[in-house]
Amino acid sequence: MENGEKQTKKFDYAWVIIGICFMMILTSMGFCSSGRTMYLTAITDALGIPRGAFAFNDSFRYVTSTIVNLYFGRLVYRFGTKKLICAGFVCLIAFALINAVATSVYTFYIASIFLGIGLSWTSTTMVSAIIHKWCKKNIGTITGATLAANGLGGAIAVQILSPIIFQEGKPFGYRTSYLLVSAILTVALLLIVIFFRENPKDGGEDKTVVPAKKRKVRGTGWEGMDYDDAIRKPYLYVAMLRMFLTGMSLQGLSGIAVPHMYDIGLDVGFVALVTSFTSIILTISKFTTGFFYDRFGMRVSMNICFVCSFVSLFGLIVLTNSPAGQVLAFVRGFAGSFALPLETVMLPLFACEMFGNKDFDKFVGLFVSASYAGFALGSPFGNFCYDFFGSYQIAFLIFGIMMCFVTISMQFVLSAANRDRKIILSQIEENGEITA
Repeated sequence: MENGEKQTKKFDYAWVIIGICFMMILTSMGFCSSGRTMYLTAITDALGIPRGAFAFNDSFRYVTSTIVNLYFGRLVYRFGTKKLICAGFVCLIAFALINAVATSVYTFYIASIFLGIGLSWTSTTMVSAIIHKWCKKNIGTITGATLAANGLGGAIAVQILSPIIFQEGKPFGYRTSYLLVSAILTVALLLIVIFFRENPKDGGEDKTVVPAKKRKVRGTGWEGMDYDDAIRKPYLYVAMLRMFLTGMSLQGLSGIAVPHMYDIGLDVGFVALVTSFTSIILTISKFTTGFFYDRFGMRVSMNICFVCSFVSLFGLIVLTNSPAGQVLAFVRGFAGSFALPLETVMLPLFACEMFGNKDFDKFVGLFVSASYAGFALGSPFGNFCYDFFGSYQIAFLIFGIMMCFVTISMQFVLSAANRDRKIILSQIEENGEITA
């Protein structure tokens, strides 16, 4: 028995699962999502498609993801995580192959539907559910470190794909790029089929314990609120509005930042360098955001992200093609990377912090769906502002107003949720129920 215990301590398969999740995010998000902005100018120039019309790709993608994530909990219960992940990668491969042969904007829309389904089952929501099942402590740090693969994958993707997309004299280089992406996704799918395990050996039962003397615990350390009770709380809907506006603003800014840098005359190679730098910092920011949550709590980590979002926004507004502007491009990218966890790492942490363990999959599905609904409008809105006004400045102003509302309202939402949490924990303590 003692030898068995030593062997268990020596190797925990949870680390293999975390590694697979890291690879899944690196390939799916890094190569299919993070580098999407590089394709906008290449595809619209090659096919003569208006930017606003092409930007509806994101709408089809995020509307699809919004709908799929609303049923995430039911789908996981019925099919399990492994089958959904594999189906997700099949959809991502279909997305890349369709884009490689597309000749009209409508075909790109169809591809984006496959992208929306694929990322719903291979990114934030799925990784959160897997980590929630396999890990029992340091949830914020592990979630942040795993989702940080998006930034690393994006940095790698930009350096590999940008020279292929922008080959001199080859306006359709993006097609070769998408074929390469499909091959990378196929390799990732094979590794998942071989190494991914559905449940821990204990059956995946949640054994999280709420310590009797340590009341100040983070996220998954408390039992939580019933879904039926939560849907009667006004702050749930304010929080979902906040997720929507944050998703619209940050995704909108992210979607137009690269085209904006091209428009003001910055060199393609320099923009690729800034994009890679931003992706690398995003890797760091997701890990540190999760660490800050475990160490300092939700309010501190959340407000750091909000401050960085305003720094990033101001940097885009005043950015110019000059030596000072080139420095500012890196500063803005750095700040923007520390704002983006609001739409990724922080979503499952918000769900845990506000509503706990009981119906975690339902709440994270709601929050991700609200965020994706915002994603669906962000980039098209920014690009239609460009088509109408000839620049992105009006879009920057509107996104800034939205983030002001989100920053202020979320302080009250968190306070209201914490009051209910204290009441629930007090009742649990009085009744002697200390297990989640």
